[in-house]
Amino acid sequence: MTRLLDDWERCFPGCDPVGHHLCANFPERWMRFHSLPESKRYPDNEAEHAEVLVRHNAILGELVHPGEQIRLVTTGYSQSPEPVRSYAEVAAFDPLASPWRTIPMHESEEWFDEPNYWHLYASTWAWKPGTFDPLIRWVAEDAVSNVLVVASDCRWVLHPYDGGMDVIAASPQARCSLLAKHEPWLSSRADGL
Repeated sequence: MTRLLDDWERCFPGCDPVGHHLCANFPERWMRFHSLPESKRYPDNEAEHAEVLVRHNAILGELVHPGEQIRLVTTGYSQSPEPVRSYAEVAAFDPLASPWRTIPMHESEEWFDEPNYWHLYASTWAWKPGTFDPLIRWVAEDAVSNVLVVASDCRWVLHPYDGGMDVIAASPQARCSLLAKHEPWLSSRADGL
């Protein structure tokens, strides 16, 4: 995980690997895609679950080619700096994940009512469409949160959340290209949320 730490600091200097921090610190590379038509937040049936997976796999397919290695970062939470995994289903899905770093969450965070430490676990995967479908489905159902899919050299990040996905592209130019290809999946709001 040493290389991941080095690459992270090079690509995202001074920014913890936390989705909402990335959006705030790299707005020129940030974009948000919604998982369902008309910005619907949660899928209600199998057809809507299928649409969530189609959209996530399409965006990942723009960022990485089948067979390329990428990193999966998942999060555990506790009131201790000792790493723990919080989701049994994620631990079963990603059993080779290793502790990467622990981030103390401060009182200034809007989520201070949650445990005080976020424990990030990282693993390497050879991506192909469907690789992360179970995980994306749990995120879409708001059963799992704070997942990142990261380029092996950290040049881009995809952060799925219940309702869509935030992407930090490799460059502003890459952002513009991705936005143009998937414009119907964008928010109609001026702030892009």
